[in-house]
Amino acid sequence: MHQATELEIMSEHAERGEKLYLLHCDACLLTCSLNSTHNLLGCAMCDARATDTADRVAAETLKLKESLFPDRFPQEMPENVDELLEVTIDGINIGRGAASSTVSILRDYNLEPRGRHRKLVELQLRNATGALKNYQWVLDEIHPDRVIVFNGRHSELWPLLGLCRQRGIPFATHERGGNDQLYQLFENSLPHSILTRQRLMRELWSARPRAERELAATNWYEAKKVGKHRDDRNYLAQQKAGELPTNWDADLHNIAVLVSSEDEMQAIKEWITPLYRQQNEVVSRLLADLRGRTDLHIYIRMHPNLGSVDNQQTRELYAMDQENLTVIRPQEAFDTYAVLEAADVVLSFASSAGVEATFWGTASVLYGRAFYEGEDAAYEPADYEQLVDLLTTPNLPPKPRKNVLRYGYFVSHFGIPYHRVRVVDTKTVYLGKDKMKRFGPRMAANLLRYLPQIPRWLKTHRIITNRRLRLSQLTKLYSHLREKA
Repeated sequence: MHQATELEIMSEHAERGEKLYLLHCDACLLTCSLNSTHNLLGCAMCDARATDTADRVAAETLKLKESLFPDRFPQEMPENVDELLEVTIDGINIGRGAASSTVSILRDYNLEPRGRHRKLVELQLRNATGALKNYQWVLDEIHPDRVIVFNGRHSELWPLLGLCRQRGIPFATHERGGNDQLYQLFENSLPHSILTRQRLMRELWSARPRAERELAATNWYEAKKVGKHRDDRNYLAQQKAGELPTNWDADLHNIAVLVSSEDEMQAIKEWITPLYRQQNEVVSRLLADLRGRTDLHIYIRMHPNLGSVDNQQTRELYAMDQENLTVIRPQEAFDTYAVLEAADVVLSFASSAGVEATFWGTASVLYGRAFYEGEDAAYEPADYEQLVDLLTTPNLPPKPRKNVLRYGYFVSHFGIPYHRVRVVDTKTVYLGKDKMKRFGPRMAANLLRYLPQIPRWLKTHRIITNRRLRLSQLTKLYSHLREKA
């Protein structure tokens, strides 16, 4: 889908008569966000598709130079995650991209760059360093007027955004839009930028007739509740509609705490909040302060996407235990929406469930950063004392439902429709009448060229997954699973 988006964007520029360059790695990257283990089948396929894309729009292809990737990271390894986030090369920050990729692979923010995670962190830093050296060479060669990249937060692309800022070159990142029929360009920012998304949200809302946008937003909230939305993964298939925990007591003051995974945003500066470092810090403090309260009960609903995750966050949550606490594990079938509606108040940290609670008539408290902050869609306490006061106030009124409609409309409708490619779903696209193929002569030729890199594939697979490559995994292109050491 993302390569189809590249063709859509490039075709538009080609129709204007602009000179186009397509830079792809030719299996030179040590690892990347879509093929983290450096599986050579994935590399061969990606390069074949990229070359085909360039041919279709008469773009000049540029390929990275393997010689610019260092065998060892040229600096002393950072001592901790804070030092990692600040690592720079030639005045360009590469540490945040390396941290972002590492955390996404581990699904754990508790990094030890000089300890158990040294090989993985060093791999990402070497990857970022080599990518940066290549981007410096490319920009010196062609002096582009604009640069467009996918996503941008990972080790292989984050340095390019910093280099563009350093040289004053406008750039855009592309990502999927509100559904798989839309894509979005984020000008001079990451797709994860709160400020950028809020600007786009206001622009989209003001551009649509009131009745249309309010109906569409309402439809999104209702579809989300029954798992018929198209903007995100559906987790409701494993839940039993309307089912609450067996110990639910409607006579108590029930606080629902919605805990979400923290890996994607941990390295993004705009998402840093002075209120806490990790969500569990807040949860642990709340439990300690509300321990012994027989008039209330706390239900922690862990996000379903934490079901296969074993990290510091999940281990701490599983270990939490006191009389007025129930931890609903990711795999448990209790209905999240039933919990939202039955609770007296909902606490969320970034999840869209915070605005969904408001829509369904429950008082919602946001503690931290979120795309819907500042919309008056939830209570936003300025400090911990205000948070406790809000969570323990009886009959706290919900924010008006109308305040969450703009967000609901945006997340389901933002983006640019495809005109030059046809997207059936995220894995099936057509370029004109031709289906984008997984295999073909060009892919086979690439694979033959890449065979000498098999030792690198085996080594990278071991670093990423913490195990040797097995025959059953030869075709696993996008491996992010990592076993415990």
